[in-house]
Amino acid sequence: MSMSDLCVVRQPVFTGAGELIGYEIRFRDTPEGRDAFAQSFLTGGFDNIRADYPAFVPCSRGQFLSQIIQLADPHTTIPLIPPDVGSEPEVVEAIERYCSAGGQIALDQMTEHPGASDALLPYAHWVRIDVRSEDLRALVTTMVRVRVRQDVKLIADHIYDPQQLAIARQLKFDAFQGAQFSRPEPLPQAQVPSSTISALRLLSQARDPNIQDRVLEDAIAVDPVLTFQLLRIVNSASVGARGVTSIGHALRLIGRNALLRWLALAIAASRRGTSDVDEHLVRQAVERARLCEMLSGSGRDAGTLFLVGLFSLLDVVFRMPIEELVSRVALADDAKAALLERTGPYADALNFAESYELGLFESAAEVAKDMGVDPATIGEIYAGALQWTSEMLSTAA
Repeated sequence: MSMSDLCVVRQPVFTGAGELIGYEIRFRDTPEGRDAFAQSFLTGGFDNIRADYPAFVPCSRGQFLSQIIQLADPHTTIPLIPPDVGSEPEVVEAIERYCSAGGQIALDQMTEHPGASDALLPYAHWVRIDVRSEDLRALVTTMVRVRVRQDVKLIADHIYDPQQLAIARQLKFDAFQGAQFSRPEPLPQAQVPSSTISALRLLSQARDPNIQDRVLEDAIAVDPVLTFQLLRIVNSASVGARGVTSIGHALRLIGRNALLRWLALAIAASRRGTSDVDEHLVRQAVERARLCEMLSGSGRDAGTLFLVGLFSLLDVVFRMPIEELVSRVALADDAKAALLERTGPYADALNFAESYELGLFESAAEVAKDMGVDPATIGEIYAGALQWTSEMLSTAA
């Protein structure tokens, strides 16, 4: 079994300042009952998914006691231990063994009611608390009980809106995760980089078959950033060209379709570097673009799927309405319908991507099946999208 046979999803964990701490990586075991985490580690896919960051990995009592979780490097893997793990001597011994090897553990989903997890607090480095409860008093009660360990760090989980985030910050949580970090906030138009606007215009021109390469060449020539990125593309391993003599030569080498894809990447990459949250959003947008592109077939154009996937998160990346972004590019009507109305032949691809990203594997499989994609391949598709994005963003930087 390879990594591509598994269903896995990851969600970032940030500090209050927006720095990326690591990823929660959730696996779904195979229909044959094989442990998905163990398989991912043995095939080398686990390290690729965690992208050199610590991984918070939910594990069952059985997984932890059987030491499956300890296959990974304890310095980079933080088991998320569920409330029902118990506090029997064998559990404590397993935790002590893991921590003595340099590892950390996280207690998951603490509640206001003391339970078996409280006996494990002396060993915990992290405690994750669900902040969706409307009962603020209960939330504070839990935090006070946990703060007995002054060196333990608290993660606020399931943050879905700015109000929840504000409350969690006021309560002095150390880390945060949830859908709020994939939602847009207002951003002044002046903060959109000029090269991004140029790339948007160029993308619109490049999609028009009646626009000659000479027009594109002239547009790129007046923008040093785009010129540099174009030459980086041509010199990448995927193209492998050397001795480029001109911008026009570079355009002919990569072709119009590759240019469209790389302009889209350049647009996304222009928001990189402002914070780890922005870095994650850019990566997620490109991952989704590639994920959608790999669903091509049944009359769906791969290039349009790529753009639909990318633009579905560009409003989050640039903190501006999707309508405004779409208005800057001459997208096909079907692409606009998918982005603005969630209708038409490309809407299913977005539904699939969002379901998979949330770990709703059954829903994603149903959508894939309706699109004519074998549900058994969706793990391979997702793994391929992650790997491709890592390679492409490193080249576009």
